[in-house]
Amino acid sequence: LDVTGMTRKGCPFCVRAKGMLRDAGIEFEELMLNRDYTDRSLRALASASTVPQVFINGELIGGSEALEEWLGTTSHA
Repeated sequence: LDVTGMTRKGCPFCVRAKGMLRDAGIEFEELMLNRDYTDRSLRALASASTVPQVFINGELIGGSEALEEWLGTTSHA
């Protein structure tokens, strides 16, 4: 799987999403706000202004709740 998470330093939902990915054994690349991207890129790519925004194989999954649902309903072995 190709997984990227757009995150922000100090974001508890971002920490939760990263933990879920690690617990599932899924490697991911983390892009951090104001280091790797700006609010403008977040809106352009995810049509969102909140983080985290998780992308898997080019598909926007969404935030930590959406990721939790995806992990619970998808075979990601």
